[in-house]
Amino acid sequence: MSLQIIRQNTSFRDIRMSSRDTSVSLTTENEILHALAPDLKRTIAPALKRVSLKKDTFLYQEEDMLDFIYFPETAVVSEFKMLEDGRMVEIAVTGREGAIGLSSVYGDTVVQNSTQVSQAGTALKIDVDKFQRMLAASEPLRMRLSRPIEMYIRQISQKAICNMYHSVKERLCTWLLMLQDRCGSQKLNLTHEQIARVLGVYRPSVTCIAQELREDRLIDYSRGGILIRDRSKVEMSACACYSEMGIVAAH
Repeated sequence: MSLQIIRQNTSFRDIRMSSRDTSVSLTTENEILHALAPDLKRTIAPALKRVSLKKDTFLYQEEDMLDFIYFPETAVVSEFKMLEDGRMVEIAVTGREGAIGLSSVYGDTVVQNSTQVSQAGTALKIDVDKFQRMLAASEPLRMRLSRPIEMYIRQISQKAICNMYHSVKERLCTWLLMLQDRCGSQKLNLTHEQIARVLGVYRPSVTCIAQELREDRLIDYSRGGILIRDRSKVEMSACACYSEMGIVAAH
């Protein structure tokens, strides 16, 4: 449904009237929702549902219809593009600073890329039709979402440059930092196979680099997990893209 059509038939007052007597409060780690003005929180809170996202679950496959917007809290979600040779490469990673499906809500709600849970955790989800009506009725809400969408587009552009020009080691360090920023955990639930898929490289390359980083005491790893031991050194080994795509850059 077109946002323009909805806008012509909906007023923000109509939506507020339906939730005026609702005592639902919005307490969340998601930075988009947390930063909303109190009246916007009261409006959106009754439509949100907290869900647990399991690692490796696909929220959407390419060309699915968008039915929910997800606002990660402790979960982290990767967005993938299929390459011509059949490999997938990550083009964006989203955690508590952003939302899944946000950029599609203004136009065609056909999903362009696959999205998969990288780190298990919680998220708040909202029906896309309800969310479109809220957007159509509230200019403050539309304005509040412009910055996260801008940062999402910026991340995709920066990722394309990063994937083309930077070494696997630099990209791996950048990605580990981005993941830690978004889930807030020192230990990341990862396998070498998953990392290889994210970076669009072969597993032996990841294994060699991970071993080098462990020998230099930057990280440690065991089956299914990576521990960042010295974050400052990992930052020194990352490419300059981290300063553009880290959560700090989004504020």
